[in-house]
Amino acid sequence: MTPQRRARNDAIARLARREHSRRELHDYLKERDYLRAVSDDELAERQAAGEEGAQAALSRDEVELLIEEVLERMAEEGLQSDERFAASFLRTRVLRGQGPRRIQQELRQRGIDSETLNAVMRAASDPTPDAFGHVEAVDFFELARETLARRFSGPGEGHKERARRERFLLQRGFDYEQLRYAMESAWSDEGEEG
Repeated sequence: MTPQRRARNDAIARLARREHSRRELHDYLKERDYLRAVSDDELAERQAAGEEGAQAALSRDEVELLIEEVLERMAEEGLQSDERFAASFLRTRVLRGQGPRRIQQELRQRGIDSETLNAVMRAASDPTPDAFGHVEAVDFFELARETLARRFSGPGEGHKERARRERFLLQRGFDYEQLRYAMESAWSDEGEEG
């Protein structure tokens, strides 16, 4: 089996488990043994010595080119999509109670470009129904409130406890406006219901 075929099969197997960004797949394929790159000098030495396998060894440039070709073809065929990955990633992080700042930071770390990131964040905040009439808009203010109320039973006594709750929300990736809203409203509904 050719290195291109093996790389494609490995990438597809990885995508079968969950969505991955292009950068994640690139890094994964680059670590594979069968694509182990050798320096151009080492490759030349192997060929000069007549070593077996010198023809099969790939230079770093060849490995990079092979990986890019495989990933480009997969994107063209719709097997890999950074947009789809980002939307899926956002949904899972929202379910975990994470805020927009943290989600954006993690997506950047996974190689999602600013344009795709902004489009996915806008789409998540858009209350327009999809083709089936479902609305999956994310209200990060309400998410902050729910996350805070789920973690803490009340606003806390004293400055130290309030600061602890504020740090919790900031670490989860919520901004100061969302934090303020959550601190003001997280426990007010409980009193009205009871």
